[in-house]
Parts: sequence; structure tokens; C-alpha cells
Amino acid sequence: MNEEFVKAMFNECRVGSAAGINIFEVREGYAKGSLVLKKEHINVFGSAHGGIVFMLADHVGGACGNTLGKKAVNVESSIQYFKPALEGMTLFAEACLTYKGKRIGRIEIKITNDKSEEIAVMHTVFFITDEQHKE
Repeated sequence: MNEEFVKAMFNECRVGSAAGINIFEVREGYAKGSLVLKKEHINVFGSAHGGIVFMLADHVGGACGNTLGKKAVNVESSIQYFKPALEGMTLFAEACLTYKGKRIGRIEIKITNDKSEEIAVMHTVFFITDEQHKE
């Protein structure tokens, strides 16, 4: 697994880049990234839109799933929100592989703020293709 390749692939993704997501740590079965919350990320109630938190978790989880050397794609995700996140906060997403079969894997992604408070947790199931990454 080429860590720099996976980091570059996800940091150059147009969706993640547009949102401001940065993947800064990758190793087999693990990824970590961050997002600084801007006014564009804030909902009508003054906290981060749930879709923004979901996107951060999904993006970092995707990087984690792709550390196995093959193209991996999301099958299903669920997220639980515990605490609001506010403009100016930095959110961190830490994704850990919790199960790897021949074709299916499972990842847990914890979202915390810059005070180490847990904001949300996502569980995702992904499909491991036969397609090797082209580095």
C-alpha cells in the first residue's frame, strides 16, 4: 500500500477539496483527516449541517477503505450525531478498519472537535473490488 498515493487521491478529489477536507494520515486499515468549519458549512440552527459531518466521515472512511491496495467503494453508511459542531471549530475524523473479508469490509469513523469531544460516529460497509490501484 502506497500511503502517499492514497493521501493524494483523496486530497485531490474535487468533492473533498471543495468542502475543505484534508487527509493527513494514512496507513493500512487507518486514515485521519480534518475540516475547519466555515460559515458555508453551518445550517439554519447555527451548527454544522449534518451532511457536512457525514461528508467528512465518508471521505476519511473512503481513504481508509482504499488503504488495502484495491479500489473499495461504499455500500452502506449510518451515522449517529452526539453534539453540535460550530463555525470555527476544526473537526477530526479517524477511520479504523474493524472487519475485512474477501469482498466486504467494515469501518468505524469517529468525529471529534478540537477539544477532543465526540461529535458523531459513522459505521460503513464497503465492497472491495478486484481492481488494483493505478499508482
